[in-house]
Amino acid sequence: MSVQYPIRTKKKNLNREKLLMAATILFSRNGYTDSTLDQVAAEAGLHVQTLYRHFKTKDELAIAAAEITIRDCRARFEREFPTLSTFQIWREWINDSVSLLTSLGLGDHKRQQLRSSSSLMNDNFLLIIYSGYEDILTEYLAKDFDLNPEKNPLPRLVACMLWSGNEAAMKRCAGLDTEKDVLGSNKVVLDESLKVIAEVEKAFSGHVKTSRP
Repeated sequence: MSVQYPIRTKKKNLNREKLLMAATILFSRNGYTDSTLDQVAAEAGLHVQTLYRHFKTKDELAIAAAEITIRDCRARFEREFPTLSTFQIWREWINDSVSLLTSLGLGDHKRQQLRSSSSLMNDNFLLIIYSGYEDILTEYLAKDFDLNPEKNPLPRLVACMLWSGNEAAMKRCAGLDTEKDVLGSNKVVLDESLKVIAEVEKAFSGHVKTSRP
């Protein structure tokens, strides 16, 4: 049975969803530091005062927006793990995430952020997402490897390689290592991102103990 909300509550919930979607787009496209709350409100088609009624600070907004991404990622693992390995699910997730990210059109702010050696230092949005990814990957790699992460650090080590490998691929495409900027090419960015996963999987697939139907 669906819950029937009053019209005012429905509007409030809809505005919150618009703000979270707008924040996700701007934080992803331009980076957390270079996205302002005024810009988020404008992207959502709302007044900034409406934003402040939902989120008192930029950090509070970033946490809420990041948690949606983490929630969706966990839901995919819960849904697909019975038939796919952690590496396979992560490959699908990165394929979808990178395709969405590049379709947004990465701005110059994001490009400069990726080229900076301190790219994650002031990006609370990405830090929260990557922390969430690390926990999810650790949990499911531990199941694949049949290891207790409290006693064996390997699942979290490989989890760190997977999420940080994705960031490294984005940096490479922004020209940090190659001095060749290909960040505007969906295919190249995706190929580079999936190549990292393939390398990590090649190195650690022998540890997978769980069979799949």
